[in-house]
Amino acid sequence: MYRKEALAFYYGKGRLQQLRRYAQVVLQTWAYTPMELRWLRSQGTRPLAYLSLGEDQPTPAPWHRKTCNPDWNTVYVDPAHPDWIRSRLDEAQKAIDMGFEGLFLDTLDTATLNPQDRGAMLQLIAQLRALVGSRRLYANRGFYLLPELSSLVDGVVLESFSTTWTPWGYRVLPTHELEYNLSCLFRLQGLGLELYALDYADRFWLEGFARARAMYYGLPTFVSNRDLTRL
Repeated sequence: MYRKEALAFYYGKGRLQQLRRYAQVVLQTWAYTPMELRWLRSQGTRPLAYLSLGEDQPTPAPWHRKTCNPDWNTVYVDPAHPDWIRSRLDEAQKAIDMGFEGLFLDTLDTATLNPQDRGAMLQLIAQLRALVGSRRLYANRGFYLLPELSSLVDGVVLESFSTTWTPWGYRVLPTHELEYNLSCLFRLQGLGLELYALDYADRFWLEGFARARAMYYGLPTFVSNRDLTRL
């Protein structure tokens, strides 16, 4: 029996045979059927559902703020708005009903743009924790929400730990960002959480750099393209 890799992110459809190589996979709820999720679970692969907490699609909604994220054509939200909270809880329940065994919480760092949102974001995560129960709950970064975040989630993914994408291509992070991420890793290591790295690369040497640096610091890592459509 081969040893499964720790965690993958795949925001496309299908590829079940490739996905079964991983112990856990973060997927989009629109991309898989309950039957496909059941098959993955039968192969010893835990499917996790993607869920955005700080950004939304641009279709007008009462919880939208006036600012947006041009990189993804998304709109920042008010995490305290009751309708947004309900939509996140409903989406999480839908994922569980489909057969997902946990959630990957994205866009938590929007709370750094609006510091007054910190408490509301933590409250929303606490509600999701209560909803999923013993199922896995992972946070994407969310360093601004520490230390309270550590009691609400099972693990943290350090996205762009070593490499990232930009409008001008993929690259190694500048030194000050590498050092900041490392300081966050050291802080997280004392909190008893599962820790993973997620990096981006389009060249062999860049992927090798990301993998070697993550391995040096004891982090299971996954490296893909910007849209997370490459396994």
